[in-house]
Amino acid sequence: MKLKTFLFFPIIAALIHSCQSYTDSNAAIRKEMYAGKYKEATELIDKSDIATQGRNYALYRMEKGMLLYLQGDYTPAITQWTQADRKIDDLYTTSISKTAASFIVNDSMSDYSGEAHERLLLPIFSSLAFFANNDQNNSLVMIRRSYDIKKYLSSENEGKNSFKYDAFSHYFSAMVYESKGDWDNAIVEYRTALKNIRGDSNQSASGNFKNAEIQILKDLGRLAEFRRRNDIITDLKKKDPNLTWEKHNNILANGEIYIVYESGKSPIKVPKDFFIPTGGSVARVSFPEYKSLSYRSHYADIFINDKNIGRTIVMEDIGKMAEQALTDRRLRDIVKLAARVIAKEIAAKKLNDENPLAGLAAMGFNLATEVADTRGWTSLPDTIQIFRATIKPNKETSIVIKPENSQPITFTVTLKQNEKKLIRFRTFD
Repeated sequence: MKLKTFLFFPIIAALIHSCQSYTDSNAAIRKEMYAGKYKEATELIDKSDIATQGRNYALYRMEKGMLLYLQGDYTPAITQWTQADRKIDDLYTTSISKTAASFIVNDSMSDYSGEAHERLLLPIFSSLAFFANNDQNNSLVMIRRSYDIKKYLSSENEGKNSFKYDAFSHYFSAMVYESKGDWDNAIVEYRTALKNIRGDSNQSASGNFKNAEIQILKDLGRLAEFRRRNDIITDLKKKDPNLTWEKHNNILANGEIYIVYESGKSPIKVPKDFFIPTGGSVARVSFPEYKSLSYRSHYADIFINDKNIGRTIVMEDIGKMAEQALTDRRLRDIVKLAARVIAKEIAAKKLNDENPLAGLAAMGFNLATEVADTRGWTSLPDTIQIFRATIKPNKETSIVIKPENSQPITFTVTLKQNEKKLIRFRTFD
């Protein structure tokens, strides 16, 4: 028994190391990414433990895909995200052995299957990447994939409360349909985006989504007028007689830029520990919670030929989606954690009855291993914002994007009549 006891302490030490917070372990990678050193961040993640750990297969591909995407390497980014999506799908058909390991030790020992909002964002970012590669058809395929994920997770009572912070998937889908000249499907998508942010009560949106609601209403009215959908126009004017929009024929006669602004840093998971007396010992209870990361640029002003024409609009609040997703699964986490703590305590008590020193080691094992699973897609932005503008065709146009507290970004574009161009950018400060 003494030999077994002495062997137990190195095992505890090893488990303490393996249970290191994911948020802490990938801090160096995030630091390089926040500094815009995407290649260096990619090299770091490829050399890290996450790259080879089977349980982190999907998470590694989420993070690496984003680093490739930020470098404009859209095709390999899509490959990484597709692999992550498929792995998560497989995990939902289950891995009993890994689930059992997480029950005995902690959740971080199980295969990472993503939070609800992360699952949704995999095809959304893939859709953006396809569109950036001028592949509209596969861009729409990815958007439809996001709808399938929403439907499935909602049926499982996962994440549906967080999806109210997503207007971007349907709005961007409408933009893609417009680029293909499919006006009727674009109308359907604008209406769905509107319904999504208004919720079941169909009340006007509030907070960050108020401007999004106005933008969607204008785009819906524009296409409804063009397609002579008087039923839609009557309904829009009934609710807001002062609502106006640009004539669609004007857009068709010009070029149009789609600006997608990925702003800030998404919140990261940190452990929140509690110590609870349980009979003759102490149990450690640890939950993950999201910690917001500060940044200064929350919007960007758009200038065309030195004229300020407007400001970006939040269409996706990833930070709020993340917090809501974690809140929605809290009860399941508590039930699972309670069962695991009780099982560990029973085992420790039995061991203590046989050998007090071994029982002490078992209590140390319980304290060391009952840690929160802080894994998450840490390279996500905090929000996704949009802006649209028409420009004169066949004429070189200067576009300057000025984030709130970041360096201006300058583009020069020349578009044909009715040509669409995506300009996407990311800021961290």
